[in-house]
Amino acid sequence: MTDATPSQRLDPRDLLSEWANASDEWVRYIVRHVLNGGGPLGSEEQSGAYVLFRQEKAFDTRELPAEEPLLTTEREDEAIEPLTLTSLSDVVGVNALVEGGVIKPHAGLTILFGENGTGKTGYSRIFKALAASRTADVILGDIEAASTQRQSALVGYTLGAEPKTYTWTGQQGVAPFTRMSIFDSPSVSFHVDDDLEYVYVPAALALFNHVIAGIKSVQAHIDQAVESLRSGSTALLSRFPRTAAVYPLIETLGASTDLEYLRSLADSDSDVDTRIGDLRRTVAALEADTISAEIKLEQRVERVLTQATNAATVMADFNIEAYGRERDTLHGLEEDYRTFRTALFEAADLPAEPDDTWSTFIEAGEDYQAHLVAVGAHDADRCLYCRQPLNEAAGSLIGKYSEYLEDKITTEIAASEARLHALTEPVASIQVNDVTTFADEYADTEDKPHFHVELDRTLSTLAELTEQLRSAFAVDTALTQRTAIDAIALGSALETNRQDLDDLRTQAATRADSLTEKKKELVELEAAAELTKSWTLIESHVRDAKQADRLALLAKPMPGLLRAVTGLAKTASDQMINESFDALFSEECAALRAPALHVEFVGRQGRAQRRKILSGKHKPSKVLSEGEQKVLAIADFLAEARLAGITAPVIFDDPVSSLDHRRINEVAQRVASLADTTQVIVFTHDIFFASTLLSLMEANKRCSYFQITDEEGKGKVTRATGPRWDSLSNIKKNINETIQTAKSQDGDTRAALVRTGYDWVRAWCEVFTETELLQGVTQRYQPNVRMTNLPKIKSEALPAAIDTVNRIFEEACRYIDGHSQPLPSLGVSPTLAGLEAHWAELTEARTAYNAAAPQALS
Repeated sequence: MTDATPSQRLDPRDLLSEWANASDEWVRYIVRHVLNGGGPLGSEEQSGAYVLFRQEKAFDTRELPAEEPLLTTEREDEAIEPLTLTSLSDVVGVNALVEGGVIKPHAGLTILFGENGTGKTGYSRIFKALAASRTADVILGDIEAASTQRQSALVGYTLGAEPKTYTWTGQQGVAPFTRMSIFDSPSVSFHVDDDLEYVYVPAALALFNHVIAGIKSVQAHIDQAVESLRSGSTALLSRFPRTAAVYPLIETLGASTDLEYLRSLADSDSDVDTRIGDLRRTVAALEADTISAEIKLEQRVERVLTQATNAATVMADFNIEAYGRERDTLHGLEEDYRTFRTALFEAADLPAEPDDTWSTFIEAGEDYQAHLVAVGAHDADRCLYCRQPLNEAAGSLIGKYSEYLEDKITTEIAASEARLHALTEPVASIQVNDVTTFADEYADTEDKPHFHVELDRTLSTLAELTEQLRSAFAVDTALTQRTAIDAIALGSALETNRQDLDDLRTQAATRADSLTEKKKELVELEAAAELTKSWTLIESHVRDAKQADRLALLAKPMPGLLRAVTGLAKTASDQMINESFDALFSEECAALRAPALHVEFVGRQGRAQRRKILSGKHKPSKVLSEGEQKVLAIADFLAEARLAGITAPVIFDDPVSSLDHRRINEVAQRVASLADTTQVIVFTHDIFFASTLLSLMEANKRCSYFQITDEEGKGKVTRATGPRWDSLSNIKKNINETIQTAKSQDGDTRAALVRTGYDWVRAWCEVFTETELLQGVTQRYQPNVRMTNLPKIKSEALPAAIDTVNRIFEEACRYIDGHSQPLPSLGVSPTLAGLEAHWAELTEARTAYNAAAPQALS
């Protein structure tokens, strides 16, 4: 199978040169350095491109020489030294792999065979990590180990002709191993459905990415410069008061700012600092808020005088004569009440004098009688308390109780008490808390208020009058004679206080307005002076803002430049990659009998990508079977690997799972043909696949086989010739060794060894029949019938060989433990002489058959 190459190719360097020659000088600068260096621009070259951009666009003085048109000569990419793996050993801390395993891959095909769970995956994960495979897994250590081991492995390889080693300690993506191509089942979805980028990008095609990166670096420099140029107003803004009229103009300082108008707001007089100092002192004087403190003091005096005036007025209005008459009336009624009660119950034989406690007792009885009447349970002939029948004397006493309760004197007493309360209530409700506190504060000071005499007298009179009223004493008219005069004096003081308070409030309002006006005047003067001091920075900022606007305007074509390079890259990738890949993919699909479909080639930002679709724009995974998807993915994988010009190992990790025998054979043939020119490593647990590969590689011997088991721990590596099956040479050796051992033994031990010998004889008969009599036309572990071997069967010599082999085979079956025997046969034991004779017959029969000439075809 040959690599496809385009019939005609336009060198990408010419495409870039022609495009750059029609572009700005700074673009040519980028392209020239990319073409000359064959790689991305360095940091100095990126800075140089931006410097040239600024000089070309007249931001800076032109000092750099002109960029001449580009002339390029097509050149071939440098050859890549081939990579070959020679060993993998000293594996530590990977999954649960035992230490000591050594894999020495063949330069052709290497088969790593093992059943599921034996440890193959651990070794494949190391290769995937080194290659940074698309499906590289996170590699864990032995999760059941008591302590975690540090991951490491020793990788032997040759690069070109030079042998080297690399100690791997868990790294992902290590050159030159990143050139290895790895296929596994998880990658099927990538190769079937995804828009996949090529792992390999030719050096010439990578130039477009480097040019795009160079243009983006200039774009980044422009963006950074614009941001820096537009950020200067923040520092300026902090110099101006927010309340100044000029603040919004500084806040919006930019390319459109009217500098002439702004200049007219500046104050450049030499005495501006002196005027600012004077204003600051004036403001400080106005901010000394003494009037506010005076207002608060006068407000307190107002509250004190209000309470004191109210107290003096109430006491002056108190009617002492009316209070005395009502008090005397109440005392007379109370005395009459006591006389009436004593006379009424004088002959009642009460246990004690009828006092207030006794009265309470009588009233409680009355209440209880009213309750009984309400519920219909009152019996007038019985006592309320003891429920005994009332005699004449008891009935007379009850009548007196009623007469006592219905007495009118009690009603008159209650009315008199109410009138007395009405007279004293205004005095009792007087509040003088503020007055008392105020008087206490000034009690021991010399600087007393002018109304302190009236104030103290009012408090003294109120205290004495309240106490006399509370004790129901007689009140002397001389007590309140001065209260009316004091009320007038305190009222006058209150009026004066209120006038002073109004004056202070007026002064405070005027001061606040003056302070506001002077503060505003100071702010504007300071802002005008700062305009003069900051004028150089202001002009510089406006100039920077204009430059930033120009830069932003010149940056607008940048996306168009990037799209233009992307278009050139797509043209080049179509010629250098896509067309070649399409041909290679078609070849691989034909070789693997993969389903036919259409490949679309897409790309953005200079990246080449491919997409597979079926008719109707369906994704392959929605239509194809699992096996069809697998061979389609292998075809895509091999086409991509061949596109790069394979210079490193190709690794397959279980590539034939879910494939039938026919497809396994087709995949095996493709892998074998690839191994003729490339190092191929195959991990598999499919014995048919492994056997087929060994059979295909039997002729050129470019193959190594390793068995991976878990007999002594996960990942035990053993070099072998193939999957375990019986061979004539191995069985012959076992028979001869068994006969020799039996000769040195006696009794039951010899008998057991003879039976074992017949067991090996039986196996020899089967293998001889399979491999030599029938020439391997059908073999175990082989999915196909080898029809080309039919002419090799020696039909004329078959009858004699069959007779001998079949007879001795049946005899051997009588002696081995694996076959049940009838009772008569169980008593017949094989002998060592018989075993030796049968083995000699078989050896002679084989020699005779092999010596016979093949039968000629008619």
